Amino acid sequence: MAALHSKTTHPKPNDWRKEDEPWPIWAALMVFLNALVISGMVWGLPGIVAVMVGAAFFMVVVLILIVSG
Repeated sequence: MAALHSKTTHPKPNDWRKEDEPWPIWAALMVFLNALVISGMVWGLPGIVAVMVGAAFFMVVVLILIVSG
């Protein structure tokens, strides 16, 4: 049984970009949604409309920064 355990490989710390999980996309979406929700809670519907363009731009920026490292 010990031989089976010694053959397992664990991912190295620098291999996180090779995974197929779409966590950068979810992180960028959460930044976008947080900005919209906070503006909606503070200023209502006009706040959502006013912040939407800037939030979408920063969502793309955050996504690019996370994916490219």
